[in-house]
Amino acid sequence: MDTDWKTLRAELPDDVRARLDAKRNERRLGKALAEVRKAMQATQQEVAARAGMTQNTVSKIERADDVLLSSVVRYMRSIGGGVELVLKTPDGKESRVDLTPEPN
Repeated sequence: MDTDWKTLRAELPDDVRARLDAKRNERRLGKALAEVRKAMQATQQEVAARAGMTQNTVSKIERADDVLLSSVVRYMRSIGGGVELVLKTPDGKESRVDLTPEPN
């Protein structure tokens, strides 16, 4: 059977496609973390060692639907980066919170 994913997806009911889209959107953070890690030419094992995690935990973070902010901060610090959270109100105002802890 050589049917491609786009063809199969198009045949799914609207509610199923919507759930699949929602799941894909939930994984955006993990995918972004993996892309940053790869751009920094770091392996999951290297991130794990620097962040005090196991490689399995790093893999789970990169595939997770929901990730703790503290895990994201540890992950990004392990590759020399940081994390800034942008809080947006309905009226368009933004507040930025730097979550990167100061070095000891």
